Amino acid sequence: MAQAISLPPLPSPHHRQHHNARSSRAPSPSQLRAESPLSAALRAGDGSSSFRDARFLVSLLRQCGDLLQGEDASATHPSSNADLLTARRLAPQLHSLAVRAGHATREPHVACALADLLARLGRAASSRRLLAEGDADAKDAVLWNKQVAMLAEAGDWGGAIAAFREMQARGVAADGYACARVLHACGRASAGDPRRREGRAVHAHALKAGLVDAHPLVPGFLAGMYAEGADVAAATTVLLRSSVEGTVAWNAVIACCVRLGLVDDAMELAERMARTGTAEPTLATWNTVLSGCARHGRDREAVAVVRRMLEQDLSPDATTVSSLLKSVANAGALGHGTEVHGFFLRHHLVPDAYTGTALVDMYAKCGRLDCAQKVFDGLEHRNLATWNSLVAGYANAGEFDRALELVGTMKRNRLDPNVTTWNGLITGYAMNGLSSQAMLLLRQIKAAGLTPNAVSWTSLISGSCQNGEYDDAITLFAEMQSDGVQPSLVTTLVLLRACAGLALLKKGKELHCFALRRAYAGETVVGTALVDMYSKAGSLTSAKRVFGRIQSKNLVCCNAMLTGLAVHGQAHEAIALFHDLWRSGLKPDSITFTALLTACRSMGLIAEAWEYFDGMETKYGVTPTAENYACMVDLLARTGYLDEAMAFIERSPVDPGASSWGAILTGCSIHGNLDLAEEAARNLFRLEPYNSANYLMMMSLYEHQQMYDEAESLKYAMKARGVNTRPGWSWIQVEQGIHVFEVDGSPHPETAEIYEEMSRLVSRIKAAGYSPDRSCISYDVPEEEKEKLLLCHTEKLAITYGLIRSDTSRMPIRVIKNTRMCNDCHEVAKHVSALCDRQIILRDGARFHHFVDGKCSCNDYW
Repeated sequence: MAQAISLPPLPSPHHRQHHNARSSRAPSPSQLRAESPLSAALRAGDGSSSFRDARFLVSLLRQCGDLLQGEDASATHPSSNADLLTARRLAPQLHSLAVRAGHATREPHVACALADLLARLGRAASSRRLLAEGDADAKDAVLWNKQVAMLAEAGDWGGAIAAFREMQARGVAADGYACARVLHACGRASAGDPRRREGRAVHAHALKAGLVDAHPLVPGFLAGMYAEGADVAAATTVLLRSSVEGTVAWNAVIACCVRLGLVDDAMELAERMARTGTAEPTLATWNTVLSGCARHGRDREAVAVVRRMLEQDLSPDATTVSSLLKSVANAGALGHGTEVHGFFLRHHLVPDAYTGTALVDMYAKCGRLDCAQKVFDGLEHRNLATWNSLVAGYANAGEFDRALELVGTMKRNRLDPNVTTWNGLITGYAMNGLSSQAMLLLRQIKAAGLTPNAVSWTSLISGSCQNGEYDDAITLFAEMQSDGVQPSLVTTLVLLRACAGLALLKKGKELHCFALRRAYAGETVVGTALVDMYSKAGSLTSAKRVFGRIQSKNLVCCNAMLTGLAVHGQAHEAIALFHDLWRSGLKPDSITFTALLTACRSMGLIAEAWEYFDGMETKYGVTPTAENYACMVDLLARTGYLDEAMAFIERSPVDPGASSWGAILTGCSIHGNLDLAEEAARNLFRLEPYNSANYLMMMSLYEHQQMYDEAESLKYAMKARGVNTRPGWSWIQVEQGIHVFEVDGSPHPETAEIYEEMSRLVSRIKAAGYSPDRSCISYDVPEEEKEKLLLCHTEKLAITYGLIRSDTSRMPIRVIKNTRMCNDCHEVAKHVSALCDRQIILRDGARFHHFVDGKCSCNDYW
């Protein structure tokens, strides 16, 4: 070294308050401000020994950095402007002096102080480069620690972890600050297991070095590291064992849970703060939890969070009110919204543009546009978001003239509508079934020079899905991609819903790959949508695999898996999952029991269904809904207990709706009970006068009973009422094309080849014991004609086409049908699966059928 100076260890810049003692040779701030002799000496570089003293130079660099740190205050304190200008003028000279004296690379404390100064000058890259320069073997521990800390502070998580790993390999001791920062880096980079293992290794090092309790920042960053990896239990343990007072650390972990969607964990941590007394929940604590409720759809819990806040005598602020109003708006809880508004009025608070917008949005989403308009008119300060909320409110309510009038008023007030304004109108058109107008508006704003964003397209796609136009949703997605707009998380969810509705397994797999590339697959809500899509597309194995990989399973996710097991007839697996759900602490709801009872129905498990239904209120605390009663009626009716089903309806505390009477009619159709079917039909014609399925089922029952006059009368009644019949259809996807086979529809281009192959198959399965079930044809035609009509059933055509076009593939043949499968088609599918050694997966109007080796998963009960 140029000078052999023995310096005591200097603290990191974040804890300099413990080391305020200055060297006797250190200059005062007044010296820094003075033009001479200091400035003159710096400019001249006169070689004075004072400036070659490393300790003296460290002090100068730090004081200059302190003055630069006060830059934000200069706007409100003009007196500090002079200090700032002086610091900016002297900083380059100090840098030059450090380099000329050789301290920048050879004195670690000078290098650290200079790195801080460069960072405050906005030269972060130069700062990090300075610390990385030089021989790694000769690098001082101070420089290693500073390098790790600065890399982490700059968000270079991988670089910070790599530098810390190299420190450990070289045997360089890490200090508390570097350890805290690398824990933060491990947490933020914990997308994969290796980084979480790295974090645990740093934890072990901190324990061994005694840094967990010795350094105030380590416990908080350690808990945050575990929270980032969704290991809330480990994070809580760290916080509870820490001897450091840490409301900030608790709040950081709670904020991390909210960001990851772990709202239950965030609420539990806030409650534990209050219970243990380790740290007192603050207004910021509850506001964070409240924002999580609003952001992740936990709208019902938001009111309870505010109530808990008030119990602590904490007064809500604008953030509280805005988050609460957002939850109220999402839940449509108008009563709670008016209470919040009343709170404002009672305390003589004047809504600002932020809270005023939240009030307008709440009233609009709750359907009270009159109140929304009144609040809007009374606001002194409005911003673009306020106008957009009211425009969207009128558009969603279908009042498009009023919405467009508001847009015109905005323009007259010199407030240019933005993409969000037009998105509100697009959403309104799409949700009200006016997809063509929504698409026209999107093209108009493109022509006007605005670029539709992901929200614009997602609104269109979502509207199509809501109206059951799933094929239009897929078409719009293709156009969205051709426009170069990347789908968002919400777009992905909506598209998965469309794939589920159409049972498009290949397109669903493509979306799954997209979700993996965009790191969406780790989101619980995406995992839930994937489970639903795979279940409805016929790939239960894939649904189970996705479900098993979901880290934080919630009730919605479990309900999706239960429903999937139910429609595939996996009753015993559904029951096992229900018990796992209950043991895990999740509280089931009515949707859970609908799925569970449906699963029991799929296999005729009457005793098990009664056990769960009877225990809904007494054991599980869930009040049965009309849908739950309908499940029990359906189970009894399908198993032939029609009188018991009627008695159950009569003693039910809820009015039997269309679902219950539909279940009775289906059971009567299966078991041939005409008298009870007519009673059920009369109720259905009253409740659902335009549902063609009820008429068609009753006509089929009449025809089976050879009551052709009654069937014909019902057909005339349908025409008189204007009831449009829904044609039966089946479809199959081959490669990228969807092939539809309709009753009385346009013939398939390859009809001749399909019938030729079907005749060959029927001949072979007849030799194996198949006998056509002519009772499935109820028309008054000769018996030999009925056998020909059986060949026209759409599911047989789709299965045969699948065999023709995929003869070299061993993949399952997947067919979708919109009505219940008949007995003859069911028998043919079983024989074909054995004859051709192919798995056939068919989804009909009731459930999934998996045909393998001549057997069906439904055990001939459906």
